[in-house]
Amino acid sequence: MKTGILLLLLATYIRVADGQTMPEKDTGQPTTTLSLQQCLDYAGTHHQELLAKAQTVAAAVQDRKAAMAKLLPDITVTAAVNNYWKIPVQIFPGELAGQPAGTFVPVRMGTPWMGNYGAEASLPLVDVKTWQQIKLARLQQQSGASEYRSLQRSLLKNVRMAYYSAQLQQDYLTVARQLYRNYQQIHDLIRLQFEKGLTDKIAFNQSATLLKNRLQAAQQADVSLREAYLDLKFWMGFPLDSQLATQATDPLPPLEISQYNSSQLPDYETEQLKVAVAAQQYQHTKATWYPSLHLKGSYQQLGFGDQLNFITRSPWFTVGYAGVELRFPLSWANFSAKPRSAKAQWQAASSRFKQYESEQEKKYRQEQMLLEKASADIQLQKENILLAQENETLSTQKINKGIIDMVQLKEIQQDLYDAQVKLNDARTDFYKHFTELNYLQHQ
Repeated sequence: MKTGILLLLLATYIRVADGQTMPEKDTGQPTTTLSLQQCLDYAGTHHQELLAKAQTVAAAVQDRKAAMAKLLPDITVTAAVNNYWKIPVQIFPGELAGQPAGTFVPVRMGTPWMGNYGAEASLPLVDVKTWQQIKLARLQQQSGASEYRSLQRSLLKNVRMAYYSAQLQQDYLTVARQLYRNYQQIHDLIRLQFEKGLTDKIAFNQSATLLKNRLQAAQQADVSLREAYLDLKFWMGFPLDSQLATQATDPLPPLEISQYNSSQLPDYETEQLKVAVAAQQYQHTKATWYPSLHLKGSYQQLGFGDQLNFITRSPWFTVGYAGVELRFPLSWANFSAKPRSAKAQWQAASSRFKQYESEQEKKYRQEQMLLEKASADIQLQKENILLAQENETLSTQKINKGIIDMVQLKEIQQDLYDAQVKLNDARTDFYKHFTELNYLQHQ
């Protein structure tokens, strides 16, 4: 980007005499004056959406730790006391109790009171699904952190643009007030000519209307400035009912990018990780096809009795085991529908990533063209302002001579007003596209 474009803007940029923009309309509250960097720093620690995203990232860290914890032994400690108001019955062949063959004898198993306490443990020895889940959780954590950085960049871009907008609106307010004062002098000359009888009441009334229009434009500029401050405070997370003023910034550095680089896009890493997450979700789904091997063990103490006091008076019996368990999933959904769905989601994420790259490159090139147009508009409106100011001076000289052409005067004032408005719009567009280009290439 040619530095001449920036220098052209800077040559036309107006600053108030004390080096800082004026605060909002005074409400009796103390005013906080901040530099651009201070506004950016404030937004980084106070904007609620950014703080919420930081909590989401912290949650993703805990999810990854929870996934890794599945590699540790799963231990369950149990303790229970049960009263069987109906004791369970087991049926045995009658021959065991001297009964005829083919008969069955019901036998009550247990006592009215039974209890147990102990622990069970399971340790995965081979579990592909768990490892795939850990990889997925790690990618999701990286994706969350990337989204946080993307949101942070977007927020800082909005704060920067709102800051520039506030300063531009302050400059425009200064200009609008100066235009009002300038025409006030012209109106005083017309008043003088009217009092001398050199012009009529119609011309005087038309001039008074023009003066009111100038006052209205200055009042609207004041409202626009307060709106700009409100926008800035919103993006900063600054209390909306507090007073804020901004310090003048140093000139923006020229945007020097040799060529477009898609990897510098603000959301490039985030979009890339979405594809990686979708791919890992597919691998995680496929992992349900594989068997898992677990080491298992249990230790328990069992107690029985006719009364609740069996806990302390009856003997307790030890039961325990250790072994290896092989699990093999046979769900049709795991073998068919889920993997195919996950693979389709992966392919869709890849297509969206390619579309994202194309859209962002198109946006970058559009912003580049719009920046050049804004620069040309600034130069054009500067020239129009010079012509309109010259015409205003000439019309003032004619009024001093008693020559008053209200049609011409209206046109001159409208031309001057339109040129100032368009210049302000061109400056705003310049900063907008300049900031956007820097944002798109991580500047």
